[in-house]
Amino acid sequence: MPWVKEDLCKGCEICVKACPVEGAIEMKDKKAYIHNDICTRCGKCMEVCPTDAIRPNSENPALRGFGMGGGRRGMGRGSGHGMGEHRHNSGEW
Repeated sequence: MPWVKEDLCKGCEICVKACPVEGAIEMKDKKAYIHNDICTRCGKCMEVCPTDAIRPNSENPALRGFGMGGGRRGMGRGSGHGMGEHRHNSGEW
């Protein structure tokens, strides 16, 4: 899901015009707002945004640590994820 980095959005509405899904992007308080329930994630809004205000999900700070490439450590069971120096080799989970 794309998201809008509001401090970069200038309210030009280019994304609204480029979006193939009517109503998926609207302007709220002169900033783009993406309705993720109807967004098809085609990426056209990201392609046309002149200020790069529309960002990919992987950069959304609200989703960090939820399996979306957020980089939160200690969430998995692989080596180096807080399971102990030797435990990951013992086969016991």
